[in-house]
Amino acid sequence: MSEEPFIISLGGKTWSVPHLPFRAIKAIQPALFDVYLAAGGSSMSAESVARLSEAQLDRLAEATWRAIAFVEPELSLVNFLDLPFSVGELIKAFPSVAKAVGLRPGAVEDQATPPATQEASQNAGKSISTP
Repeated sequence: MSEEPFIISLGGKTWSVPHLPFRAIKAIQPALFDVYLAAGGSSMSAESVARLSEAQLDRLAEATWRAIAFVEPELSLVNFLDLPFSVGELIKAFPSVAKAVGLRPGAVEDQATPPATQEASQNAGKSISTP
């Protein structure tokens, strides 16, 4: 995983969000998948995005706020929702939020498996559950 940050711009503000920790991912990723599927999945279009419900837009906004709150913890959800941004800006932020939680476009089988780290590697043939 590279260390490059992901840029999110909304309401005249810009944040640089790193790869997020699991505690943030588990709150953000389900909302992203739900909104992605509701917007048509891989055949998403401007028309399908325009049909997203208020609840779906709220989920996307909250997921985006959670990513931003990781780097700006003092920003409350209420204050985030008061920023002057459009649905279009929120949709443009979607790919950066998705990348920050580790999602990448393409099929799972197309994704490269990173090499194991020394800390995670065990001696071959040695049980990890018994001494």
